[in-house]
Amino acid sequence: MAIDLRQVEPLGSKSVLLEQAMRRHKANNDMGVGAHIDMSDMVEPDFEWLNEDKSALKDLVSQMDSSIGTLARQMKDMESEAERARRKMEKEQTLLFKQIRTLNTLLKNQVEIYSSVETQMDAIELKQNQFVPQIGVGLLAGLLSAITVLATAPWMTLLMESLKA
Repeated sequence: MAIDLRQVEPLGSKSVLLEQAMRRHKANNDMGVGAHIDMSDMVEPDFEWLNEDKSALKDLVSQMDSSIGTLARQMKDMESEAERARRKMEKEQTLLFKQIRTLNTLLKNQVEIYSSVETQMDAIELKQNQFVPQIGVGLLAGLLSAITVLATAPWMTLLMESLKA
């Protein structure tokens, strides 16, 4: 026993709609297909809920548009901020590479200076090695002459007295 819902007005409550469908089905079975159906029991459709739903949908769509606009603006702000941060990082990286290059050049110059100073110190040590024996010979000669002067001093004083007298 199938109930034909194709001719039922869909804007009523479920119980009313079911009741209408059952009456129509009963009327169709009693009178035959094509007989006139009494529509007096039909409930007047209430379209107020449709208008409310329509306004609610409009509000929802406007809120979604606003949210999407805000989201798009935030995405654009984030992209511009990311681009600004990327450019700043590139500048800092370039500056860092320049500083590294400068430090490498300074380090290389410092190594060259230390090498030059080391070479000069080696040359001075060689000269000092030649100079130390000369100082030793000079000191020894000075000591010998001092000993000679001391050893001959009494005779020299006698010689000087004899020359005076």
